[in-house]
Amino acid sequence: MSKTDENMDILKKDVFREIANIGAGHASNALSMLLECPVKQNIPEVQLVHLEDMTELLGGPERIVVGVGMHISGSIRGYLLAILDFPQAENIIEMVRNQPLEKAPEGLPFSPIDESALKESVNIIGGSYLTAISQMTGLEIIPTTPFATMEMLGAILNLALVQAGQESDTVMYFKSGLFSSEAGFAGDLLLIPDQQSYQILLQSLGCL
Repeated sequence: MSKTDENMDILKKDVFREIANIGAGHASNALSMLLECPVKQNIPEVQLVHLEDMTELLGGPERIVVGVGMHISGSIRGYLLAILDFPQAENIIEMVRNQPLEKAPEGLPFSPIDESALKESVNIIGGSYLTAISQMTGLEIIPTTPFATMEMLGAILNLALVQAGQESDTVMYFKSGLFSSEAGFAGDLLLIPDQQSYQILLQSLGCL
C-alpha cells in the first residue's frame, strides 16, 4: 500500500468515526427527549466492510436475528438496516414503552404495539446517523418507513442487497450502545449504499 493510500485510509476512518460520534450523539439526545430521562452513549465503532464479509462478521448466515430496515433515496440510494438479537430488540421495546412486552399473536415475534415501538426506535436511531451524514456532506437523504422481520441473518442481508439494487459491495458498519438508568442496548447498524452512491458519499466527505 502506498503512503497516499495509507493516508486516505486514515482519513476515511477519521471521517466515519466523526459520523459515528455525531450520529450516536443525535440518537442519545432524541431518545432522552422521547423517554424523558437521560440516555448515554458508549464510544461507537465504525468500519467499512465488504458485503461478502458482513455475514460472518455478524455471526453467520443461519443466526436468527431481528432486522429493522428502511430504503433510502435522495442524493444517494441504498438501504439502512439494524441487526438485533431478540433480547436486544426486547430491551429496546421495554426501554421505550417502560413496561414488559405484550403477548405476541401466534407466529409473530412481537405484538403490533411492541413492533411499532421497535420500528420507531430504530427510525430515531438510524435517522440520527443519516442526519449526521447529511450534515457532513450536504446530501439529501430520505428514509422510508421502517419494516421489521425476524429471520436468518443471511436472508435479511440478501433482502437488503436486493433493496439496494444488487450493486453494492461495501457496507458502512456502525456498532453502538445507548443506556438509560433503567435499561440499555447495543446493536449493529448497516448503511448499504449502491455503488454509485458509495462513490458520491466518499467524494462528498472528501475521501476521494
